[in-house]
Amino acid sequence: MDRLIYTALTGLSARARESLVTANNLANAQVPGFRRDVVAQEGRYLDARASADGTWEARAQVGSPSLSTPQQPGKVAATGRELDIALSDRHWLAVQGPVVGGAAREGYSRRGDLVVNRAGVLANGDGRVVLNAAGAPISVPPGAQLVIGQDGTVSTMGADGPQILGKLKLVDGTSLQSRDKAGDGLFLPQEPLPADPAAKVESGALEGANLTAAEALVQLVEEQRGFEVNARLIKLASEMDEQGAQLMRLNG
Repeated sequence: MDRLIYTALTGLSARARESLVTANNLANAQVPGFRRDVVAQEGRYLDARASADGTWEARAQVGSPSLSTPQQPGKVAATGRELDIALSDRHWLAVQGPVVGGAAREGYSRRGDLVVNRAGVLANGDGRVVLNAAGAPISVPPGAQLVIGQDGTVSTMGADGPQILGKLKLVDGTSLQSRDKAGDGLFLPQEPLPADPAAKVESGALEGANLTAAEALVQLVEEQRGFEVNARLIKLASEMDEQGAQLMRLNG
């Protein structure tokens, strides 16, 4: 009986973690360029051994040991806004990540709703400063009307003609792993990735998250039902245990 309860308890833990991950996906379903997480479920048998009558005794465990991040991109929609960019499938935008050891780490995002922040530098909609090919911020003159080229070049029309302010650092993100993903959806590998000169962007368009709110809601309901099944299993095991104890008392 204890093995049944143990299996159900580990199932409850796995379902609870699934629900937390799906709730986070749902909360970010409207964030441009967001990549959803998926819990990797597995079942394991612990301490399996043969008993005297030849049967096997084992304790089963339900686990959710790791997360994976599907790499399929979200849908791209035209916005007509000059500072909105959509990246090609395998490319990512370099941004300024958190400060570690006194220095800002380089992170990677597919969020392309760019703005000029109060400090006069280019940033994405999450407030993270966008980096150029040299890993430095791109400064923007006050009142400048920006144009972003297909290769990521940021320019403005000055009195003497077009003025190039910098070039977005675009990297090949195929090497990014789920373990590199930070809690806010930013990817932070141990070492900076090199710029990919073949990378292209589409100006006036924006990539959405690679899931919809409806999909996340349906998944959340399914996970809650799975949680309830495991909870009922524990209750049933408890009732069976109580009934067995009553029978033993009657026989005694």
